[in-house]
Amino acid sequence: MAAWTRKCTFEPDQDDWVVLRDGLVVGRVMRDEQQSSRLNRDQWSWSVVTMPARNGWSDTMAEALEKVRELASDSWGHEPHGWPDDR
Repeated sequence: MAAWTRKCTFEPDQDDWVVLRDGLVVGRVMRDEQQSSRLNRDQWSWSVVTMPARNGWSDTMAEALEKVRELASDSWGHEPHGWPDDR
């Protein structure tokens, strides 16, 4: 069974996360300020960086994370780099 985690990409209050499966980056979720303002409700952008790459929007972070878990293939992933260990 895969171990899923997330790591903030910048500052925690920015709601921007990379998604890791077994320690490898396979996607990203973030609160999309532009879409949220336009729709007058939260919108979360999600992207899968494995092959085939995919992206879309969800109404909640939980839904966005689930889409990444559902669509991330075993075809690719990369080691996280450049972040302090405590993020």
